[in-house]
Amino acid sequence: MTMRSTCAVGLALTAVACSDPAPDAPLSTVVAYEGATLITGDGGPPIGGGVLVVDQGVITDVGLAANVTIPEGATVVDLRGKTIMPALVDLHGHLGYQRGLGYDEANYTRENLIDHLNRYAYYGVGTIVSMGTDPGDLAFQIQAEQQAGTLGGARLHTAYRGFARPNAGPGAAALRASAYGVSTEEEARSRVAELAETPADFVKIWVDDRGGRVEKLTPDLYRPIIEEAHARGLQVIAHVFYLEDARELVEAGVDGFAHLVRDAEMDDELVAAIVANDVFVMPNLAISERGRHAEPPAWVDDPLLLESVSPEVAARIRASFESRTPEGAARATESYAAMQRSLKKLADAGARLVLGADTGVQDHIQGFMEHRELELIVDAGMSVGDVIVAATSAPAKVLGVDTGLLAPGKRADFLVLDANPMYDITNTRRISAVYLNGQKLDREAMRAAW
Repeated sequence: MTMRSTCAVGLALTAVACSDPAPDAPLSTVVAYEGATLITGDGGPPIGGGVLVVDQGVITDVGLAANVTIPEGATVVDLRGKTIMPALVDLHGHLGYQRGLGYDEANYTRENLIDHLNRYAYYGVGTIVSMGTDPGDLAFQIQAEQQAGTLGGARLHTAYRGFARPNAGPGAAALRASAYGVSTEEEARSRVAELAETPADFVKIWVDDRGGRVEKLTPDLYRPIIEEAHARGLQVIAHVFYLEDARELVEAGVDGFAHLVRDAEMDDELVAAIVANDVFVMPNLAISERGRHAEPPAWVDDPLLLESVSPEVAARIRASFESRTPEGAARATESYAAMQRSLKKLADAGARLVLGADTGVQDHIQGFMEHRELELIVDAGMSVGDVIVAATSAPAKVLGVDTGLLAPGKRADFLVLDANPMYDITNTRRISAVYLNGQKLDREAMRAAW
């Protein structure tokens, strides 16, 4: 790092100590990052040898060096050989439940929520939405502290409590009690009105019978939920499994899907309806892709994953693959291939695709699995440039937040990478530094604590 200001700390301290009526001017608050390749997040071509200018946590200028004037007195950081891209924005996580080998609502504490937000931040996820499994007001309290600037970590947003039939929401037993269980239209509308009085960002609904094990939320209930939510200015995101449910949800006015259809390949009619109605879709491939493996895949031993995961949790993840049968893996492989084809259809048709990795379910590790999700989306046939948009500016637009882009006026949430992900999407894992609100995280200290 070089300094363009000539002020010295000792001189500043001397000025404070004396009664000189004309002390030296303070150092500039502007920081300019120069020399890196910039991936802005808007789908445009990378900018080689670019300059990113930040002042007090906000981007003030960005572009080719010839087109950006670095203010006098700014701190200049030389990032030649690096790549800068926006921090990731993930619309689908579940926070607070996993702690070590335990996965339980008793783990849902302030301390654990903050730990999870730090884990997301460590891996370059700057914004995370807790998708419908917050049992109380704690997420709102943490959100308020972050907005006041008194608490760091990944910026938390929440759908508060989602909607399902009684005891028929999230798949994990530990999460199930967090959902509103509704049985009548009156009850459904009343609960939406209750949620609308909170700072919740979305309404989440589960439309799934879990293979016939629970009662599914049906149109007579989810239609009034969608209608009431829209009347109160809230978007509705549906957990979906079956193709026919997806078709009916689009017709009912749902705003987004938290999963792809998983019982069949999406047909052209459904894809066209999703595009025509501007429904955004989270592919959520990584959690389904795990079923293909009857032995531990290579990512289980990725050194980056092991930086935040205890040996005991890593051992359990490995064991989860070893217990699968080849027959079960073959069935999952067939289902997953249909999901890949559906995703390619959606991408080719111009559907709005956004990152939603479902991290925070047991052993689906916060932060790391977002990067795995990006790799799988590229493998399914989406271009790297479009995937980066889907992981940055596109979800930020859905959420309505001032991040996800390297552009003037946006929050300075960005990653410094040792290699360019445009050549290989797995390079998003080669993290040199993470900056949130313009502040560089001490990733070494975070790693040591874990």
